[in-house]
This record gives sequence, C-alpha cells and structure tokens, in this order.
Amino acid sequence: MRLQSMIATAAALMAFALPTLAETPYPAIGHTYKSDYGDMVFRTAFDADGKTMRTAPFDAENFEDTPPVAYKATYIRPGVFLVTWQEADGITVTHVEDFENDTVHSALTLPDTQFFTFTGKWTRLD
Repeated sequence: MRLQSMIATAAALMAFALPTLAETPYPAIGHTYKSDYGDMVFRTAFDADGKTMRTAPFDAENFEDTPPVAYKATYIRPGVFLVTWQEADGITVTHVEDFENDTVHSALTLPDTQFFTFTGKWTRLD
C-alpha cells in the first residue's frame, strides 16, 4: 500500500509541476511581429482576441486596413508554436514560431498547389 501511495503522490506532483496546453498562452497575442526572410519581409499583427491576425508585406501602405484572418496556434514546447491560417485568396500558411531563438519557419501553398518554404528572423516590434 505504501508504494501505491508514493506513486500517487509522485504523479500528483508531476501533474502540478508540468504546464498544460491551456496554461501556456500564445505569446504573440496582442503583438506585432516582423518576419524577415531576406528578399521578403512581412508584418504580422495578432489581435488581442487571440483568434485573428493581419499580415502583409512589411512596407505595405495602410497596414491597419488589412482584413483580419482567423488563425490557430498550437503549443509545441516552451517557446515554440505551430501557427496556421488560410488567406482570403486561398493561400495556406504554416508557421513554426520559435520565440526563444527569434526564428520563424514558414510553409505556404498557393491556390495552384505550388509549395514554398522559408526560414527567417522573427522579431517583436512592440
């Protein structure tokens, strides 16, 4: 009986110590980031609602008028999230955002099924 009690206590302590997905907030919510891939640079603003964002080329005029799109952020490990969305023109985008190393890995598929991948610098602007 003592061994079972020790196991139960250890399991309870481990559950208490490890963060759950629900306890790991997506750090980009309410912030704006620059993704710099060298020849291509984008601005991405994540709305405070935690559900929508706006993205456009970094030097786009009237960025504030960019229509929002819904996104989903999935926790991978501390400091790393998988973020996916589909733009109005049918382009699908997947990011692996590494907040620890300020890196973003992107994959996008165009409506004609062309597929591209990029790795760049991920910088918080605000």
